Amino acid sequence: MSIEFVPETPVVIDTEIASIIEDSAATEEASDVVPENPDALIRVLKSGNCPSLTARSTLGYQLGLKDESELYLKLASNTGSGFFSKEWVACSVIEQLINGSAELTSTSFKAIFPNKSVNTGGFVMAVIKALGLIQPNPQNSRWHQQVPEMSFDQVAIEAMVQEEEAQPVVVPKATGKRKHREG
Repeated sequence: MSIEFVPETPVVIDTEIASIIEDSAATEEASDVVPENPDALIRVLKSGNCPSLTARSTLGYQLGLKDESELYLKLASNTGSGFFSKEWVACSVIEQLINGSAELTSTSFKAIFPNKSVNTGGFVMAVIKALGLIQPNPQNSRWHQQVPEMSFDQVAIEAMVQEEEAQPVVVPKATGKRKHREG
């Protein structure tokens, strides 16, 4: 019995997105060293929860920053039984997909996650909907569209401001000794 190798063929929605995915895959394959732990390279700016599109489960997600310039999104958990990919994905790739789109469905996100669980696209869509990047299309409730003038950068800035506001203010303790005024 022989086993033939069949190359993977990703679903392509947009040639620009496909080229970004292929370039990153080629970079990973070209590396002779053990790949670094991406979780160690990405600083989490925001962790949150949101309902899935069907509202049958709650999804956990993280928004992170790599090299102080690149934003990434990662699905972290699901209270339901659906499988999903826990890989970080560049927010720029997601934004390319949603920019100007008025007919987004969970299937639209399959190109970002080729050969991964079919749930991943729908779960990512639920997260970016909860983050305020997309909204239901008024002409068809099954479609979603980009929220004008909203971006991952704005979400990240809001997360950093909230983190800064949540930091406790440390007031130095007085030593208990008073300085005397000389008169």
